[in-house]
Amino acid sequence: MYKVKEFIMRVRRKCKNLSYRIRIKDKDFTLIAQNCIGGVIYSQLGIEFKSPTINMFIEDENFVKLVDNLPYYLSTKPYPIEDSYIDPIDSSICYPKIGVGDIELCCLHYKDCKSAIAAWERRCKRINLKKVYVIGNSWNMHNDRELIKHIADCKYPVHIFTTDDMKYKNCQQLPGEKWIIDKRGIVRPNITDTVPGSYLKYYETFFDFVSWLNGDKK
Repeated sequence: MYKVKEFIMRVRRKCKNLSYRIRIKDKDFTLIAQNCIGGVIYSQLGIEFKSPTINMFIEDENFVKLVDNLPYYLSTKPYPIEDSYIDPIDSSICYPKIGVGDIELCCLHYKDCKSAIAAWERRCKRINLKKVYVIGNSWNMHNDRELIKHIADCKYPVHIFTTDDMKYKNCQQLPGEKWIIDKRGIVRPNITDTVPGSYLKYYETFFDFVSWLNGDKK
């Protein structure tokens, strides 16, 4: 019975991804995301990663600086900072950090700085600066309202997930009461996790990212 249900979920997942791929109007875009949601969206759309911010998170002023001066940072050579940075709040979390100019990138899903730098440089070659979209979130900006508003007002199409109703344009409060903030200040469940008993990611239940990328009016 479990295998049948699992099979059905896989089929539904494939059908959902297919529907996204049919609906998307233009696949040549660069998605600058503050956390891993960018890579998940590219994967669901079946598009080659055209952004270097895949499999990493970028905190606070680092993300603001990147968005504010994107061409500069994307043309700047990255460098290693630390291969095994240990999170000061949760020592079980360890990841490499690299730098680009004066910003730090937390490369959560890379084994070392070398692989993170190689991926960054490889994907920078695919960027389309004429079609950039930005996805941010309040928890990786530690609910700093000044930073959140700054990103909300950036020159690119932007969508920001927030844990509170901040009433800024381009911001969307996470719906419902299930969300908690862990000791590192990160929202749980992760919005890119799969909803229990479903084939959908949490963010798919409240964010129509294809319509957003297509520029459809609400």
